[in-house]
Amino acid sequence: MIYYLCPDNNEPVGGVRKIYTHVDILNENGYPAYVLHQKKNFRCDWFRNTTAIACLKKTTITEEDFIVIPEFYNLAYMNPSRRDDASKAFLTAAASPGQKVIFNQNTYYTFYGDSFDIDDLRNMHIDDHTVAAMVVSEDGEMFLRHAFPGLTVMRIHNSINTGIFSYEGKKKNQICFMPRKNRDHALNVINLLKYRGVLEGFTVVPIEGKTEAQTSEIMKESLIFLSFGYPEGFSLPPAEAMACGCIVIGYHGMGGKEYFNPDFCYPIETGSILEFARTVEEVIRASWTSSDLLQEKALKGSSFIREHYSSAIEKKDVLSVWDTLHAGMF
Repeated sequence: MIYYLCPDNNEPVGGVRKIYTHVDILNENGYPAYVLHQKKNFRCDWFRNTTAIACLKKTTITEEDFIVIPEFYNLAYMNPSRRDDASKAFLTAAASPGQKVIFNQNTYYTFYGDSFDIDDLRNMHIDDHTVAAMVVSEDGEMFLRHAFPGLTVMRIHNSINTGIFSYEGKKKNQICFMPRKNRDHALNVINLLKYRGVLEGFTVVPIEGKTEAQTSEIMKESLIFLSFGYPEGFSLPPAEAMACGCIVIGYHGMGGKEYFNPDFCYPIETGSILEFARTVEEVIRASWTSSDLLQEKALKGSSFIREHYSSAIEKKDVLSVWDTLHAGMF
C-alpha cells in the first residue's frame, strides 16, 4: 500500500492538489494508494475529486507499505516536541515501520527546521528509513542531488490540467495575480502602475480563496498574469496562466526557470520591483498598439505548457517512480 501524508488544509494549494493527483494515477493503474489525512472524513473540496482517502488514526502502516511525506514536515522532524496537529500527525506517520519517500515539491523548504550548527547533520531526507525523494523540477533535482549525493532522487513532471486551464484568446483588460507569496511586492508593483495612471481602463483581480474552477475562469479572461512566487519548487500558477493564454510577467521562483522562456513571457529578477512595474507598463501599452504580437506570444506559451506538462507525461513519470520503488531499485 502507498500512503501520501497530507495536511488537513482546505485552502487552495497546488502541492496538495498534486498529492491527490498522484494517488489517482496510482489507483487507476493498479497501485493501491490513499491520501492520508489526520481527521476522519476530511477531504479537500476546493477542486473536484473522488480520490481515495484514509484516516491516519485508523490506518495501520506495515513495513511493506510506503508512506510519502511532504518536505515541509522536516520542521517537525527537527523539532519533535512541537505539539501542533500537523506535527503530531507527522510524528505518528514517521514512527510507523513503512518505507519513507519524501515528496519534495519545494526544495527551498528542504532545510526547514535545520540550524546553523555545523555538527548537526540530521535531516528527514537522509533518515535511515528514507528510501528516496521525488521532485517536480530540474532545479529541485539539481538542488537535492547537490545537497545529498547518496539520496535517490527522481523527477516527476507536473501536469497542467488543460481541460480546466484551457487557452482563451479573447481577453478583457484585466490583470490577475496571486498575493499569497510576496504580497508586499505585489502591492508595490500595482501602486507604481496605479499612480502613473497606467491602469485606467484595466481591472486588477487578486486570486485568493478561489476554487480551481474559479481560478481558471479568472485566468482565461485576463490579459496579464503577474507572478510574485519565490521561492518555488515548480510554481504552478504561472504555468496554469500560460496555459490559459495570459501574458505572464514576473518571478520564476527558481523552480519555474525551465518554462519561463523570454520567447513567450517576461521573466523579472526577483525583487526588481521597478523593472517589474516598467515591464507591465510596456506590455499594457503594447496591448494598445501590437495586440496581435502579444496574442502570438500568449499562444506560443500555451502550446509550450500543453506539450511539456501534459497529464500523459506526469502519469508516465509517476508510474516509472513507483515501478522503480516497488522493484527495490534504489
